[in-house]
Amino acid sequence: MVSEKQIVALVERFEHKLELLTSMYTTAKKQVEQLEEEKNTLQESLKEEQNLVRELRKKPVISEKNIPKSKDVGIIVKDNLSETDTNAELKQQLDEYIRELERCIAHLSSLS
Repeated sequence: MVSEKQIVALVERFEHKLELLTSMYTTAKKQVEQLEEEKNTLQESLKEEQNLVRELRKKPVISEKNIPKSKDVGIIVKDNLSETDTNAELKQQLDEYIRELERCIAHLSSLS
């Protein structure tokens, strides 16, 4: 037969486990709420980004054919010829200039 002390010990262990479970439940519930808030924030951010993508797709794309040739490119190349020894280096430097110009044009287009 089970004594009264054993029953009391079992009840106390049960109460202790119940307190632990309650604490774990509360912690998990708070974490779920935080994750739901983060999810909502991320969804809003995603919607904004999708709207931005739609807007950018609506804008006309500036092709290289429509970009006017600049006489300054020749001056820039002429000034930097002493720095470049081979055609490959010159081509690479021209490519860098062109990419920089494209970035500037894209930046200016996004401002308007």
